[in-house]
Amino acid sequence: MRIRKIDTENRQDVRKFVRFPLQLYKGNPCFCPVLESEARFPLDRQQHPFYKHSAADFFLAESEGQVLGRIAAVHNTRHNEYRKVKTAFFWAFDVVDDFQAAEGLLEAVFGWARARDRETVLGPRGLTGSDAAGVLVEGFDQRAVMGVSYNHPYYDDFIRRLGFEKLTDHLSGYASARTELPPRLFEIAKKIETRRGYRVKDFASKDELRAWAPRALAVHEQAFAGTHEFHPDTPEERQLIVESILSVADPRLIKLVTKGEDVIGFGLCYPDLSDGLRRSKGRLFPFGWRHLQREFKRSKWLIANGVGMLPAYQNLGGNALLYTKLWQAVQEMDRFEHVDVVQVNETNFKSRSDMESLDVKWVKRHRSYTRQL
Repeated sequence: MRIRKIDTENRQDVRKFVRFPLQLYKGNPCFCPVLESEARFPLDRQQHPFYKHSAADFFLAESEGQVLGRIAAVHNTRHNEYRKVKTAFFWAFDVVDDFQAAEGLLEAVFGWARARDRETVLGPRGLTGSDAAGVLVEGFDQRAVMGVSYNHPYYDDFIRRLGFEKLTDHLSGYASARTELPPRLFEIAKKIETRRGYRVKDFASKDELRAWAPRALAVHEQAFAGTHEFHPDTPEERQLIVESILSVADPRLIKLVTKGEDVIGFGLCYPDLSDGLRRSKGRLFPFGWRHLQREFKRSKWLIANGVGMLPAYQNLGGNALLYTKLWQAVQEMDRFEHVDVVQVNETNFKSRSDMESLDVKWVKRHRSYTRQL
């Protein structure tokens, strides 16, 4: 077996790196592939905005011409400068059930990080905040949704044996889209509108969403600035995140809370296209785009991927207003049956409590790790 850094200008190397998960999880009905064009983009040093300020390299474990695993080593200078740390990330970690292959890949990251004078390694974490993060440690029999990673059960054991400790867990769970919200929640929402002057901004088109997106992202940054994973993105990275959201968004399922002229909160849901991605095997051509187009129109699953309020407006009822307006939008569309609430940090007790009051049942857990070098 050998571990080698791939040449991101070599099409064959890139193809091996990008397509390895399809081989590893072939026949697994829970796995959801990433759209191949999106999987390739982080390896494009000419186009991806990350490389304007930071560095990453990509490694394969191979034996007798077969790929046994892959991993990315990431040095995000903006994260380090903002948090005043000397940290590298590992990401895109996939491996067969072979501890030696896993050890070789992670040792490659350790050596890469030491050469850059890093003191810790954490992950999995990607190039931007929209990249899938964490290792699945609970919920292996549950369907993965679009944009959230899936892996085999042995990953956690391999990573811990190599000296990593738990950093934090993120929870995901299900609720029925037909759940009746408590009448009390509507009463609170109505009072909030009347007494505090909050309003909810609805959207009718993606062009309108695009125009408001910078203000919504500013709220997101302030709402999550205290979390361990936060660092400010560049304008080009923000635009990348916006376009990623818009590619799957239904404008009716995105809401902003305003007070006067200010945006103070946001709520985001979008149709889950994971079944279309499974049928297309992550490829748009020649016919994959049809699967995704059909799934956008017929999916009965929703992904709920975040509610946030500016710190000054938290715990003042804005969440109740968002929940009721989003619920009403879902009921008006009258096709969705399930909601997958994804990636709620286990330490975010307010959000966890809100979700549990809406009858969310946690079924999946993704773990982030840290290790001193």
